[in-house]
Amino acid sequence: MSDSNDKSAKVRYLSLVRREGGEPIIGIPYREMSVDPDLVASFVLAIIIFENRQLKTFTKEGYVVVIEEGNYVVGLLIVDKVENDAEYRDALIRLIKRFESDYETHLKSWKGDIRPFRQYALSILEIFPYRKLDWELVPRMVTKSEATPDLQANIPWSVGETDEKLQLISGYINGKRTIGEIIDQSDLPEGEALALLSMLDRYKWITLSRRLDDKSILVKVMEPSLLMRGVYGDQLTALVELCDGTRTLSEVCESLPYNMEAVKTVAKNLIDAGVLGYHDLETA
Repeated sequence: MSDSNDKSAKVRYLSLVRREGGEPIIGIPYREMSVDPDLVASFVLAIIIFENRQLKTFTKEGYVVVIEEGNYVVGLLIVDKVENDAEYRDALIRLIKRFESDYETHLKSWKGDIRPFRQYALSILEIFPYRKLDWELVPRMVTKSEATPDLQANIPWSVGETDEKLQLISGYINGKRTIGEIIDQSDLPEGEALALLSMLDRYKWITLSRRLDDKSILVKVMEPSLLMRGVYGDQLTALVELCDGTRTLSEVCESLPYNMEAVKTVAKNLIDAGVLGYHDLETA
């Protein structure tokens, strides 16, 4: 698991292209690049497909393009410059072999429709998730009112069985369970569950926070809104000011006329609103 996450941190772009004709079948952008990945891919493919030259590695402006050919597709994996690309190449070979096995019928009778292949993004993200997810984090679904205009983008891979699995994993997200607990309870394979959660995180369908407990140390990130002050009154200001990065939540509670559960509830809302943050994360 950790090896996969370490590799995915360097991945910029992954693409599978039809060997005969050069049509893109599936492409997953991971992180921004200083060059257009599609242009890089087009250049490499022109050398391989149209000039019929052998090319295994191509370097461009600090990026390494790892290239592997299957019977029907060419795989391109763009990563940050690394000394040894063997682990990336091995992973790409496995992905190509599985893809050609799963979709051999479609590839043999090519009709130009790439929609059936979008489900394969889940298999790719099992090997290279969008980012490493801490199993102790607690995901919360973004509501429709919170989603507009910047959150909850369409997930392009949410089709067929992948869509069903996204619905399944979403059903376990209640703002209380950790990622580890969700994986255990969903009965989905670990890699698949993490891939699905990484999709939800990438396209901003969830927010991630730490589980709040008595020993949590919070710090003020910004001033609470007038609306929040109107809802909670003067005690809100007192709570926020007591969260100075030195007191545990238990110590904060001792200075307020409320029980721990009430303080936790308000503190959680303040964390979700961005007013409070965890001290170790703010100072990291």
